[in-house]
Amino acid sequence: MEQTLSEQEIQKRIELMKQNCIFCKIIKKEISSHIIFEDDLCMAILDINPATKGHMLLFPKEHYMMFPMVPDEILSHISIISKHLCDLLMASFNPIDVTIFIANGKAAGQLTQHFMMHIIPRYENDGINFDIDSKEHLNIAELEDLAKKMKEKLSNV
Repeated sequence: MEQTLSEQEIQKRIELMKQNCIFCKIIKKEISSHIIFEDDLCMAILDINPATKGHMLLFPKEHYMMFPMVPDEILSHISIISKHLCDLLMASFNPIDVTIFIANGKAAGQLTQHFMMHIIPRYENDGINFDIDSKEHLNIAELEDLAKKMKEKLSNV
């Protein structure tokens, strides 16, 4: 039997999640971090377990669990800040390129329930592999069918 939570219970659970969130604690300066950038809406810190030298985490100051929950105006702001942070990495460490990565949900590799963007400077032979090997082999008709179905759903977004 499925239980429906009241709005009050949902808000209590969200508040408890915020109280236990490591990134919310970093925002409140309860946990120390190496802050690279901070404004009223977001914060960028050095990752304590970096993929490469200079790996940063950029996240909103308000607690949003996943990408679709973040309001458009905050996503827009974070996107602009990420562009400036990429420029900062290029000027600071002279990497070959920069990877911007968002894990949206546990299956996608999201380890904490606070939305964030990874900004990772890339170096020759850094050992990081974001190659996506094709698991599906679709013919033209299947691709056309998928595109049609997705476009139909897009009108509902």
